[in-house]
Amino acid sequence: MNVDRNLEKEVLTRLLHAHPQGLGKEVLDNYRGEKEVASVLAFLQDRGLIRDGNVATDDAGEYSLNLPIKLTSSGVDEARKLEGESAH
Repeated sequence: MNVDRNLEKEVLTRLLHAHPQGLGKEVLDNYRGEKEVASVLAFLQDRGLIRDGNVATDDAGEYSLNLPIKLTSSGVDEARKLEGESAH
């Protein structure tokens, strides 16, 4: 899967700074479009960075989300690492 690294970083950062209950539909707000963000969320789920079962794909390749979206502990670590890289 070819994922836009900047979008991945943006999504992880937003989830890191989200309410402890996670993000709802607002996680999809991005000028690239909801499908792009959903594909990044699917990629993050495959890597174990968001809770399993949050993103599903149907036979037509359309994404459905089980909200709210929350980071796993690995996701928190990755988001902090990416955030630290941008601070330098």
